[in-house]
Amino acid sequence: MTLAELSATRLAVYRFLLAALNKPSAEQHAWFAGPDFRRSLEALCEQFAVAPPGGEVAAAGPAEHEARYIACFEVGVPAPPVVLLASHYNRREPVTAVIHEHILFYRRFGAALAPGNIEPADHLLNQLAFLIRLDELCLIGGPGVDSVGRARRDFLLRQAARWPAWAAAAAVEKGLPAVYCTLLSLLAAAVTQDLELTEAALEHPPGGAS
Repeated sequence: MTLAELSATRLAVYRFLLAALNKPSAEQHAWFAGPDFRRSLEALCEQFAVAPPGGEVAAAGPAEHEARYIACFEVGVPAPPVVLLASHYNRREPVTAVIHEHILFYRRFGAALAPGNIEPADHLLNQLAFLIRLDELCLIGGPGVDSVGRARRDFLLRQAARWPAWAAAAAVEKGLPAVYCTLLSLLAAAVTQDLELTEAALEHPPGGAS
């Protein structure tokens, strides 16, 4: 499978995860409460061999939905139950070095943080937005696709493909709502597969060149 073919299939997965793990809103709550969210979630669970959540996936109302997200990912002593920052799980490098490397990746491919975004560059939402940006560049095509693929492999290998599995395990250990445990498990499976398939596409490009 080529890098462009991979991008076409990955975009839907990452866009779903970005929307589902984004900051809470009334619109997001309505989506969670509707049938489309459950159908999409269950389809991804089947695709990645992840157990779907049982029972209701949405909170009772928008206010509870927001409070639940904040309690899971944004507040806690000494830290939230599950931290969505790559640097939190990186014991090899200083936090500043991890954040700086993210910024360099983003700048190289024109993936500036959105206006009003106050999260550090290594936050999950910024990582997902960057992976989506790389997939969009691959779909455009051109002579730079291999360079995008190599950058994707390096970004996944160094910053994005390992920590989601630890976050998913922490979600289960801390007793987060089932929907968030499932979403983080899907994320971990998706980035692991992404790295494997990206490496394979780079090692065996069309025409046999390497």
